[in-house]
Amino acid sequence: MRAGGAIVPAKNGARTRTPGPHPDWSCQLAFTPELIGEVLSWLALNRKGLVVFLHPDTGDDLLDHTEHAIWMGAIRPLDLSIF
Repeated sequence: MRAGGAIVPAKNGARTRTPGPHPDWSCQLAFTPELIGEVLSWLALNRKGLVVFLHPDTGDDLLDHTEHAIWMGAIRPLDLSIF
């Protein structure tokens, strides 16, 4: 995927099952922290109604999915009991 001038690889491709605490299918993208501004701008302008859930991978899954998370579109419930 190209997000502006950044190329953002799909980490696991499109998923057909719900991964981890997520209630919906998804496509996981991975990028370096230096690209967050460019990727966020591109997603905001090009998500075409899709819900975007963005979080870092700090090693603290609970904080990454709550306090460190950014939503674009409808906020979906997460199953935080797995943490």
